[in-house]
Order: sequence, then C-alpha cells, then structure tokens
Amino acid sequence: MGTSRRDVIKQGMAGTAWLATLGIPESVWALQPGDEPVVFTDYTEAFRVEASAGGPRVRCFDLRRLTSWATPNDEFYTFHQTEAPTTDTARFRLRVGGLVERPREFTLEEIRARADRRDEAVTLECSGNSPRAARMNGLLSNGVWTGVGLRSILEECGVKAEAREVVFLGLDMEREKKWQARNEEFEAPHGRSVYLQDALHPDAMLAFALNGQPLPHEQGFPLRLILPGWYGMTQIKWLSRIEVIDRRYEGQHQVRNYLSLRSVDTPEGPLWLDMSISKTNMKSAIARVTRRRAGGAWEYTVSGAAWGGRAPIAAVEVQVDEGAWQRATVEAPRGQYAWRLWSLTTRDLAPGPHTLASRATNADGLVQPTTEELRRSIQSGREDFAIWRRTIEVGA
Repeated sequence: MGTSRRDVIKQGMAGTAWLATLGIPESVWALQPGDEPVVFTDYTEAFRVEASAGGPRVRCFDLRRLTSWATPNDEFYTFHQTEAPTTDTARFRLRVGGLVERPREFTLEEIRARADRRDEAVTLECSGNSPRAARMNGLLSNGVWTGVGLRSILEECGVKAEAREVVFLGLDMEREKKWQARNEEFEAPHGRSVYLQDALHPDAMLAFALNGQPLPHEQGFPLRLILPGWYGMTQIKWLSRIEVIDRRYEGQHQVRNYLSLRSVDTPEGPLWLDMSISKTNMKSAIARVTRRRAGGAWEYTVSGAAWGGRAPIAAVEVQVDEGAWQRATVEAPRGQYAWRLWSLTTRDLAPGPHTLASRATNADGLVQPTTEELRRSIQSGREDFAIWRRTIEVGA
C-alpha cells in the first residue's frame, strides 16, 4: 500500500514533461529531493487502484501520487458500466441525426481537421466519488483534452425548431432491463442526454486526444463527449451517434442510477424531490503531506486540489486537529474547468496521530459543507462534496 519517495518523484517528472508542448507551464508541485512523505493512516486494504476485475470497470487515481497538475494518461481514473469496445478508425463514423435539417456522417479525420480544434483543461470527477475506503476520492483526474466544438457540428447539421434534447450514444452496448425486452436479450447503446441549450454551450466539445496523445482506449478512443463542469457520467465515451429529439431520453443509467434527493425550500418547509445529477459541486481534498528539514526542525506541507462548482475557487483553508482554519496558498488558475492545486506549510505537527481537513470557498462566498450540512440539502450515495477529514501519523 505504501508509495516510496523515489517512485513519487519519478512519476511527477514523467507526468509534467509534455506540458510545455501544449503551452502550459510545468507545475512546480512535484516532490523535490529532501521531501519525505508522511503516512496516511486512513488508507486500508479496501483501497485498490484497480478496484474491480469485472464490470463495472473501475480504476481509481491514487491521490498520494498527485505530484503534477495533469494526471498521467495511464493513471487517469476510469469508470464505465459496459465492455470497452474496440474500433477500426478507418471505418469509424460519427452519425448525427434525428431532428436536424441535414443529417451527416463524419469521419475521424474530418473531425480532427475542423477549424475550431482546440485544447481545453478539464477536471473530470465521477458523481460516485467519495472518501469511502474503496475509493478514497480517487474517481477524479485532471487533463488537457483536444477536440472540436459540439456546437459547430450541430449548427452545421441544422437543429430543427422542435428539438428539446440531444442524445449521445456510444459504441458500447448494455442489456436492457425493461421487462418487455428481457426475453428478447435486447441490447441498446449506452447513452446520455442533455438539454439542447447545454449541448449548444460554446465549451462543449468532442475530444479525440488527452494530454497531447490520442485518447486511451479506456478513455473513449477514438472520440468522446466532454461537457466541462459536468460529472463524469455525462461524458459519453466511444461516441458514435448523436440524436436530436423532441422529448426526454430515459436510458436506464440516466433515469435509474444518476439521481439525488434534493431539498427545495417552500413556505411549508423542505420539499424533497428526486432530481438528475448534472454539474459538479465545489470540492477540495487533501492529497498528500510531506516534511523536510528546515533550520534544524521539521517543516510540514499539506497539499491538495480544489475544483468544481458554478463559480471560481476563491480560497482554500486547512484545519489541523480541530484548530483554527488556516489560509492555504492556491496556484493560479490554468483553465475555467481545471482543478487548482494548493498547499499549506506549517511546523505545528508533533510526533503522533493528527487529523487534517480542507475546505474550499468560491467567488460567491459559498463554503464547502460538512457532511451534516450537506445532508440537509442532498440525500444521495453520490455527489459527496463534503469536507474530507484525513488522518496521518507523524514520526519522530
């Protein structure tokens, strides 16, 4: 379960070398010689990077290895309910149909050659990401996606006036669970829909590369949807078809799995309603603690990331052993939808056990909630953006 200092330093160097080719300054966040990781005691044998052998396929990102702003492709988190399909790129076509004036098929080369090709830094988080022992908030990663605008493709095809939703369908198939189809061994493409206005958002894109390389197979090669600021279940992988429709799409993973009970204020008191999970919530997490000798004493640095929400991250604070909240140093933003790395340095850690926590505040003044505060507004096994309390053991 341990991660050596040498391994972490080596990984950090490998994870940042390509950034200069994309015009992004390399992070100075990698561990340096003399840095010594402090052991987290909240990791147990329940946590595995490769969290399952079968379906659903799950790979967590080990936050203790967060030594660069961009997550290396081979460590990027993975969660998908279906079998990952293989694709012949020469035969691949993206089909756009339904309520459009001009249905089209696009080859991968046609998509890559479009004039609005761009790079977008985006943090992806699974809506099921949580601090529970098997996950340790590892369903989370950050990278630079290369692709083209979804809006330009929809406008080129001419969306009809009666259109209401846009459905994105992958090449991966899933068994239909409706009773009418059970005896027929019926399968349908895995899919997700969003309202038309969300699909037409200028930041929505179709991505074919991650961190300067073609999409890894498990990240949706050759093409996937990227909706910056939305939870991962919306970012359909192995994208092969876009259907524009005039009613709700109710695929089983959209209307059965990805819902939260939310409290709505009314004059009579809270009203709890089942609502779809959509955009990410503001969150921060402590990823690592290191120490180094400074002036004959140990100096400790608590580091992590903050991301999500409808307003930019304004501040991150750290609490040690239920003490006063202390302001951390937050790196400058590198994109509207990318996480921001932060750190706090202190000497106030005596040998023995300690409890640490971080909380983010956004530009609107919203503060990351405690678990108790969160449960007053959301009751769900997903969307856990509460303050995560970590435990460590400091040696002599």
